[in-house]
Amino acid sequence: MHTSPRRTTLALAAIATVAALAGCGGSPDSDDSGGSRDAEASSAGVMASERDAGGAADAEAPAAVPAGDDAAGSAKSATSATPQQPAVISTGTVSLEAKDVGRARLRVRAVVDAHQGTVGEQETTTGEKGELTTARLVLRVPSDRFDDAVAALEEVATPTGTTTSGQDVSAEVVDVDARIRAQRKSVARIEALLARASSIEQIVAIEAQLASRQADLDALESRQRWLADQTGMSTITVYVEQPAAHQDTEDDTADGFLGGLAKGWDAFVDGFGAVLVVVGFLVPWLVLGAVLGVPAWLALRRRPRGRTGAA
Repeated sequence: MHTSPRRTTLALAAIATVAALAGCGGSPDSDDSGGSRDAEASSAGVMASERDAGGAADAEAPAAVPAGDDAAGSAKSATSATPQQPAVISTGTVSLEAKDVGRARLRVRAVVDAHQGTVGEQETTTGEKGELTTARLVLRVPSDRFDDAVAALEEVATPTGTTTSGQDVSAEVVDVDARIRAQRKSVARIEALLARASSIEQIVAIEAQLASRQADLDALESRQRWLADQTGMSTITVYVEQPAAHQDTEDDTADGFLGGLAKGWDAFVDGFGAVLVVVGFLVPWLVLGAVLGVPAWLALRRRPRGRTGAA
């Protein structure tokens, strides 16, 4: 006749309980310290019985596996036949140069919308006339459209530099998933022990273990969500700025008759401008001198000369 491990465990627990009751009835004159030792022993016995019950449940679980052995084998073969896609965190940087930074920024947003992405951050600077001179945008696009988005952004304006990188985190994703499954089973076992606790000491000890394991589970789940976000959406940082003053460089590199003529004209314009500045500075003083000097000169001319002839 076959006896299941659970029945055997329950029978042993019943025998232990009867023996404990018999021991308590046979020693009515025990002191308080003996009572506390009996309480600790009973608490240890409860924990031991919980472990035995858990072991019995684990022992019964493999016994039911052979009934669906073929299904489990087929599931394993299917899992091995379809390998998991690699989890990659993709990031990129695109630097653009455009005369109209505001228009280029609008085109960048249009590319993001076309690839079903979002703009996470945006930073701009303006010049003296209020026009946009630089812009910085942090984009989030689906990982499967990362390469297409980078190529489209390079067509928005003149590209000056592009950098892309990828980090394979497939092993970490698998490890975190496995640890979460194991941690959830551990929390479930602790919750089962808490439901069957029979004393304050047991409840306090079990609740401490439950809080610690729940905190570990929350941390793992937070890491899992972060990995899912980073692998599902890629990050692209776009820099847009106005081109540098290339006109001066072209003038410096010009040579020959046309280059000399251009330089001479520029020098003439600069010199004429300097003369105008000097004239503009002297005009107020000349006007003031004329206002004060002309009356004085007229007064000197009208002065009588008879006194000089008499002398």
